[in-house]
Amino acid sequence: MEDIIQQWDHAAAAFANDQEMSEFAESNKSVIKARFQQLNGERVLDLGCGYGWYTDFFARNGADAIGVDGSEKMIAIARERYPNSEFSLADIEKTLPFSDGGFDIVFSNQVLMDIEDADFVISECERVLKHGGVFYFGIVHPCFYDCKWLKDEDGYRYAKAMDRYISSYRLKNEFWGTAHFHRPLSFYLNAAAKHGFTLKEICEPVSYDGVTKNNELPLFFFAEFIKK
Repeated sequence: MEDIIQQWDHAAAAFANDQEMSEFAESNKSVIKARFQQLNGERVLDLGCGYGWYTDFFARNGADAIGVDGSEKMIAIARERYPNSEFSLADIEKTLPFSDGGFDIVFSNQVLMDIEDADFVISECERVLKHGGVFYFGIVHPCFYDCKWLKDEDGYRYAKAMDRYISSYRLKNEFWGTAHFHRPLSFYLNAAAKHGFTLKEICEPVSYDGVTKNNELPLFFFAEFIKK
């Protein structure tokens, strides 16, 4: 079976191009822009940086940022698109090549739901953060992601139908052909608590237009924690 890194190598070019045009990617970016408006030299780890947009965003906003990803193709795209930002190739499901307490912020956007051993990754985030540092992650909302829209007679998508939420399971992301791991929100919150994080804030932003799709159902879930 093709491993997850190989899957993302194959999907890298299409993913990077699509993200530049996706309205949902833009709504994701707006949340991050609002939260991290100005930084002052903080050391930031962009964990699972993909094609590098967020690493470059942090660098442009005053951070000392490095992006890390396991996909060689993604890192190549990131280095080509953002030559002034720093990127490193590393399998993020293994021990990270950084010393303890070296970062002020660990940021992981739309990554944790696409890796198998998310618990270990969260433990590594705790290890490389300074005391009082910020762990910030975003995922697709597990309450609503693997669901089918229900439509009324006019085609308005008014609700989503879910038949399996509590169980953890693996599926294929239909957009990229990559692995996706459904886990309930309790998994992420409990894992963060277990590894020494205190919850600061949760964000479930509006993603849909309210015209063709019900905007009371969020697509994304963001959480910010502080290392004790």
